Amino acid sequence: MTIKKKPLTILIVDDDIPLSLYYKQTLLKDDHRVFVAINEHGALEVLKNERVDILLCDYVLPGMDGTQIIKIVKEQHQRTFCVLISGYQEKLFSDTTTPVNADLMIVKPIYKETLDDIIRQYHLKYSEV
Repeated sequence: MTIKKKPLTILIVDDDIPLSLYYKQTLLKDDHRVFVAINEHGALEVLKNERVDILLCDYVLPGMDGTQIIKIVKEQHQRTFCVLISGYQEKLFSDTTTPVNADLMIVKPIYKETLDDIIRQYHLKYSEV
């Protein structure tokens, strides 16, 4: 018998709106609460009002980049599982000048299996035992 884990609150920060909506619809099917923001302003507004379990944040954004958003989130909410995502694999893994506080870094595209794996990794790190 498998025990169904409680739904999580997930914030997606990505300026690629169709992709964000794909992530949102996929996660909603598993009963998670999902918020979408296209920049740091929207992300920080959600974080003021919600306890976010998982942050999926694009690396390249207008305004603050994903590493800066994750730094702010981790300073305020250490238990938020932060995932830095990017379509620019070489930039994501080769930028050694920017410290990254992300729990995980993933290259786009992200499919349902990857989203499921992110949820599993969150539960492994923050299991409610």
